[in-house]
Amino acid sequence: MSRGPSPVVAFATLALTRSSLRFLGFRRTLRLVRRAAGTPTRPPRGTVERAAHSVAVAAAFFPGRAVCLEQSLALYVLLRRRGHPAELKIGVQPYPFEAHAWVEIEGRPLFENEDALSKYTPFPGAFA
Repeated sequence: MSRGPSPVVAFATLALTRSSLRFLGFRRTLRLVRRAAGTPTRPPRGTVERAAHSVAVAAAFFPGRAVCLEQSLALYVLLRRRGHPAELKIGVQPYPFEAHAWVEIEGRPLFENEDALSKYTPFPGAFA
């Protein structure tokens, strides 16, 4: 039984995500991510914790800094491809302006401080 994606797979997903954001922009990257992630139609494989850990390890060794958007897009793809009903969330704080991206499963943020997230107003489902 598969436990989840390896840090190498997470690193490759981060690299593809960064390249896509840089060369194609946010809107087209989001479309590609949705297509790559698909709709979970089978029972979940692996653990959410393993996938999040793999992305965190990959981000720690990633050249430069893998920002929350890149990490969230990568985690979203990895979880959805393994059957987890993950949702991508992007929120903003208007003043001072700040934005943040995170992943939720069943309305619960993954490995995020819920108090810290309360300052962000999530965009409607257009980004989910």
